[in-house]
Parts: sequence; C-alpha cells; structure tokens
Amino acid sequence: MRQLYDNPDQEALHLKAMKALANETGYEFALVREVYEAELTRLQAGAHLAEYVLLLSYRRTREALRKPAKSVRSQPVSA
Repeated sequence: MRQLYDNPDQEALHLKAMKALANETGYEFALVREVYEAELTRLQAGAHLAEYVLLLSYRRTREALRKPAKSVRSQPVSA
C-alpha cells in the first residue's frame, strides 16, 4: 500500500489545506482530515498527474462538507 504522503513537505501542504477547509467550513479539523484523507486516498489510486491531487482533494472535501451535516457523517469512509 502506498503511503498517503511522500515526504514531510507534501504532508505539510496537505495539512495546510485541511486547516483552511476547517476554517472555511466550520467543521472540526478531525472530521475535515478524515474526509480529506479518504478523498486523497481515492484520488491517488487513479492519479496520472500527482500535482493535481491536492487541488482535487481540497475541492471534493469542501463539496462533501457543504452538504448537510447528517450526510457527511453518515457517509462511510473508505481507506
């Protein structure tokens, strides 16, 4: 299984994106991280251009968190 982050610098960029999403959406960081990393894992599996994975993870996590709170928490998180 591939590591989620290739190096500490990459992890720091993703953590910064997660913190921004938590601030933007008002959700707790732990929930944002759970949704974000599930989306990141899914995107990395089929990614041909790794440069866009962070951007797509950010956008899709934001979309998921903008849905009503019940649907976000009831979605199964696959890892």
